[in-house]
Amino acid sequence: MDYLPILRHCHKGAIVLDSGAAAREQIHSLADLYRQDPEGVGDMLIQIADLKDLVDCERHLGGLGRAKPVRDEIVGELLDEIGGAEIHLDHRDNHRALMQARDLAHQAQDIADVAGRRVDELEALTARARQVREGWRAAPRLVFVTRPW
Repeated sequence: MDYLPILRHCHKGAIVLDSGAAAREQIHSLADLYRQDPEGVGDMLIQIADLKDLVDCERHLGGLGRAKPVRDEIVGELLDEIGGAEIHLDHRDNHRALMQARDLAHQAQDIADVAGRRVDELEALTARARQVREGWRAAPRLVFVTRPW
């Protein structure tokens, strides 16, 4: 089964593309494959680990050497045996997701329009209240003087 990566929030508001569900599924498949052929899978994993050391050594040679392509080929073979790493998207699912995204965008625009109108109303009410307050401060005070006769 294919698992699409999901967006999730991480610490301090960072967004992470999480493909853990797909990795878990591949590890489960690797475990099943190992149960069927422990020697073959074990040998492949040991070759990958051994080639990693050679790749690290060859990195200092400025790209000379064959360890990296050989290791990548073995990893590719192992990935193919456990179901591959490609996620084939059904165009119908893509179309449905596109329609949902458009619908959400229209809803978001409607919310933004309502919020914008409310902001305009609040600004007008605040301006009127400010004028009333300033009017009270600036209004001349009437002083009644009583004359004793």
